[in-house]
Amino acid sequence: MDRCLLRHCLCTYVLSSNTRALRGTSRTIASRQHIPVASRGDVEYCRQLVLKNDYDNYLVSLFSPKHAREAAWGIRAMNIELVRAGEITTNATAARMRYSYWHDTVNRLYSTNPVQTPISRVVHDSVQQFGISRTWLRRLVSERENALDLNVFKTTADVETYGERAYACMIHPHLEVLGVRDMHADNAARAIGVAMAIMNFTRSLPLLLSRGRCDLPRDLIEKHRVDLDDLFNRPRSTPELQEAVYDFATKGYTRLCGVAEIYLPSSPKPALPALLAAVPVKEWLERLERANFDPFDKRLQRRSLRVLWRLWVASRKGTWLNESNFHK
Repeated sequence: MDRCLLRHCLCTYVLSSNTRALRGTSRTIASRQHIPVASRGDVEYCRQLVLKNDYDNYLVSLFSPKHAREAAWGIRAMNIELVRAGEITTNATAARMRYSYWHDTVNRLYSTNPVQTPISRVVHDSVQQFGISRTWLRRLVSERENALDLNVFKTTADVETYGERAYACMIHPHLEVLGVRDMHADNAARAIGVAMAIMNFTRSLPLLLSRGRCDLPRDLIEKHRVDLDDLFNRPRSTPELQEAVYDFATKGYTRLCGVAEIYLPSSPKPALPALLAAVPVKEWLERLERANFDPFDKRLQRRSLRVLWRLWVASRKGTWLNESNFHK
């Protein structure tokens, strides 16, 4: 199959309704006077949890200032626990009880009496010191809870909406801790969230198919005539599945190109460490392309040694867009 994500995406990014040519604004969030309640052991607990379960974003965090790095570990650790809450039980009622606990935890982050766990203490300190908006953390919990009712995503647009809400909610607080409240940076975060959702849904296909589940949107399944019953019985790559994955991945890659070409140049420079979350996504989608869009290719399940190098280059250049890739 002769496909190239980069060639396909060149000059195809079209501004959506939320990308109008509005004047962006940014302001620095002053650090508040706050006596930390988290110990160094709490911070280390969050760091180890992210290192073990979200390695790529752990690498991303290393390019942030110390205070933002620790805040990012707390929020990422919270997300890991939220994902686990929906996975460790098949009983929806039990899962909702766990999410109810997290709703209460988020509310108490904005009081003087946080829930006494390492993650909540670390996030509490970030909330109190840097004024992280309650919206993002509430949405992070509610979107994970709402996913319990989503047996399938009907359209690609549904996946994009989920990415903008569930995945971008980990980037918005990072921006705020960095002192950035800016329209262009927020648009970039939403687009990166979409690409992250597409990458994670694609990367998890081999495991989910073995469990009789598929997170590819139904419009792509029908468009490319993917036989899910056959794949549930015998999980493997098929030409139809690869075509659907190509279509899906292209949408994610196009979002990343749009971020680098449109939003990143207009965003405040302090926003870059948070927006570097796009780099591991871009790297994985390019590896998927080299694997001919076969999600079962074993090379895709391994960590890439190039991610850290690409993060360093992007942090130095101020962008992750490599023009030479467009002419493979």
